[in-house]
Amino acid sequence: MLIIPLHRAPTWANLPWVTLALILANVFVFAFLQSQDGRAEQRALDYYLAQDLARWEFPSYHQWLDAHPEDSRRGAAFDHYARIDPAVAVRILQSDAGFLFQLRSQGLQPAPAADTVHDGAPWHERRAEFDRLWNRAFTQRWMIHYSQFSPARMFGAMFLHGSVGHLLGNMLFLALLGLLVEGALGHGLFLALYLLGGMGSALLSVAWRWGETGSALGASGAIAALMGAYCVLWGMRKVRFFWWFFVVFNYIKAPALVLLPFWLGWELFNLFWNTQAHVGFDAHAGGIVCGALLALVVRWLHWEDRAFLDEDAVIEARADRGAALNKARDLLGHLQVPAARALLDPLFEADPGDAQVCAALYRCARLEPRMPRLAAATDAVMAVPARTAAQAREQKAVLDDALKAGLSLTRLDASVLLAMLQRWMLLGLGAQAAQQLMQWIAQAPTTPGLPAACLRMARDLHARSQSIEARALLETGLRAWPQGSDAEKARLLLDDLT
Repeated sequence: MLIIPLHRAPTWANLPWVTLALILANVFVFAFLQSQDGRAEQRALDYYLAQDLARWEFPSYHQWLDAHPEDSRRGAAFDHYARIDPAVAVRILQSDAGFLFQLRSQGLQPAPAADTVHDGAPWHERRAEFDRLWNRAFTQRWMIHYSQFSPARMFGAMFLHGSVGHLLGNMLFLALLGLLVEGALGHGLFLALYLLGGMGSALLSVAWRWGETGSALGASGAIAALMGAYCVLWGMRKVRFFWWFFVVFNYIKAPALVLLPFWLGWELFNLFWNTQAHVGFDAHAGGIVCGALLALVVRWLHWEDRAFLDEDAVIEARADRGAALNKARDLLGHLQVPAARALLDPLFEADPGDAQVCAALYRCARLEPRMPRLAAATDAVMAVPARTAAQAREQKAVLDDALKAGLSLTRLDASVLLAMLQRWMLLGLGAQAAQQLMQWIAQAPTTPGLPAACLRMARDLHARSQSIEARALLETGLRAWPQGSDAEKARLLLDDLT
């Protein structure tokens, strides 16, 4: 079963530099360091054949194969190549960890009929020299040996691969998972989790197979740790992933945590029921568990980047919001006001500061009979902080339209309007703000806070060298409140302008 999360594209902002470095490190080890293994092994094979070790060891291996008929393919291949190409037969013998364990611990079985010395040195000395030459290969020095606790080998084996296909498969998963997990953890924490997960996977694999003979290599354990970490970090957030089971495949969206039992269950199933696959399912399962536990610690400490983790949901919500807004606009174009409002009201409740939603709700209010919600809709448009002069002009157009439709300024929220006019001033629309305030003074001079706002705006206009607008505003204010508490201050400022 193949399950791959595919819900985030790489960009320069989220480029996983550590993941790329790990991929390059694995490729470098395979393409340059492991590529020299062939020469080292060939020198060892030349020594093996020159010392006639096959005359002693091949009979022992035949006996071993007879005692282990379950590996019939290996026996048939060995018999075939022992006759036509002994070098290939030696490679088959060397790949059988069980036989090598017996050979090194118990010696030749059966022992040679003649004395153990053939043409000089004893067999065990020649075998020791062959092992020394064979272990000059980079892979042999760093791969994990079961029943042997070696932290150095556990670390080094994470960067070894047995074939091009093995490397490509691991690097594909590393690239896909690395993008998602590194983005959620940051570069340093991601590297720590990758290495600790790989070491933990190797440790659990060695513990599981303690007492067995054999070896293992590959980045699969560390990548499996990323799988476990990915599930826990994303948790119940819905993600999109591709799945493939035999000939059936599809895309599906589900909570990331759902993948954990599928991934772990698949590895455990193969661990117990697919024992002849020669795949480290124990390392995979151990890596998933280690990664999940490490991610739990990260979440407990709140070290994850929640903005990165929530980005998909935000984008999706934005897309859904945009689709709903466009649909509402289309309905308004066909004068289907109730249907449009049914879409717009939830959008406004979720974000009252969305200028486009507020503008659409204003259109709804204008199209409704008798316009009962026109004041509330106008207040909502005015309450959105304008960030550009163009946005401020749009607000003015809405306000002018509402007043032409018969809306009285007294029905609007005075604090909202005063704050809006102040923002207009800051955006360089002082003349428009002064004109709007003078209209307000003319219609509703008793509005609380209006005299102080008039004086404050006149001072701002004076500071911006807009003396004509400041004078007109002060004169309007003095006519409305000739005996007001701010009247004397207004007269002093007006004298400065003349």
